[in-house]
Amino acid sequence: MSVGEAALARVGAPLKRQIPFFVAIGLFGYVVDASVTYLLARKFGVDPLLARPPAFALATVLNFALNRALTFADTKTSIHSAFIRYVVVCAAGLAVNYTVYALCIALAPLLGLPATPAMLPLFVACGSGVAMFVTYFGFRFFAFRT
Repeated sequence: MSVGEAALARVGAPLKRQIPFFVAIGLFGYVVDASVTYLLARKFGVDPLLARPPAFALATVLNFALNRALTFADTKTSIHSAFIRYVVVCAAGLAVNYTVYALCIALAPLLGLPATPAMLPLFVACGSGVAMFVTYFGFRFFAFRT
């Protein structure tokens, strides 16, 4: 095995463990985010653009706890420091996520799709999917750096 192959093996081992956890936790966060957004808009009549931030905040805290315990369990970063950096990465992810979500709401009628509460989970999924790439690398190399 060459030096380059050995280095790739060291990097690849954590990825093989981290990626499945990150995806599963992300899906859980999506369910929390989309469900709370839907409930606030559908059951309580909250504007869809205002229903999203509290849903995202709840999903962020839950996902931090799960990612800390499972995805990035080998981190040596203190929980306080990791949480602050996690929130910074989430803020960047939220900017991407919310922009895509708002664009979906704005563009849906132009594409002949209804922008109803029933469509909000799909729009949340679009934003979450795009932001997933930003957040994974931010968490791995900044929030939970080892």
